[in-house]
Amino acid sequence: MKCIAYVSRAPIKDRSIRMPSGLSDIISVSSKHNPQSHITGIISYREGQYLQVLEGPDIEVDKLMAKISSDTRHENIWVFLNKSVTERSFRNWGISVFDFVDQGTFFDDFIEKNSVVLNSFDEQQTKRIQPFFDIHKSNTASQKDYKGKSLKLLAWPDLNHVSNPQMIMDLCVKLTKKPYPFDTLVASGEFGSSPQVTEIINGFDQSGILSVTETQPLDEPKVNEKKPNKFYGAIKKFLGMR
Repeated sequence: MKCIAYVSRAPIKDRSIRMPSGLSDIISVSSKHNPQSHITGIISYREGQYLQVLEGPDIEVDKLMAKISSDTRHENIWVFLNKSVTERSFRNWGISVFDFVDQGTFFDDFIEKNSVVLNSFDEQQTKRIQPFFDIHKSNTASQKDYKGKSLKLLAWPDLNHVSNPQMIMDLCVKLTKKPYPFDTLVASGEFGSSPQVTEIINGFDQSGILSVTETQPLDEPKVNEKKPNKFYGAIKKFLGMR
């Protein structure tokens, strides 16, 4: 199963205004076709742009996206998310025309799962997506305190949608084999400051690929007590030292 999310512009019509030509047809066809193809998600239109999220079987989602890409009712398509998923953020097919989609609680799960991607947008990308939902809302989401915790990855994130894939890959290597102390990650300075490391780890956590446990105290090395040598013991006894 996969998820594709994109933003597209409506074609410019008379008086240089972008109008949602055929919007009613898009909604009608989507409402009928998508449930039949086991595709769920959301479609919205604001300020001359469409936002659509598609979730479902890989083949069906790719086929639908190919049709959308060749549809003249869409221009300047920007696919900002294209990844495999194990569970849906949207249980049904929804329509949220002329509204901020993030006003619905159903969208919170989608934002949380993809916060790493959303937070990596540059200024231009952020401005384009802003009519639909406030990225800063996901930026200010509460973050956990991982101090004193050990971290272990259950799966790797999609490295195609991160701003520094090599660094994230190096971090993933550390967190894959066995639980790794968060405090040690911060102390190394290899992955940035404590807030920066926390933000990355929080993204893993929200994506459901992180295991967090209490850091176990280090076992103090046992000192092997040497058994007294019988020969030297006998000498000490002879000399009256014992």
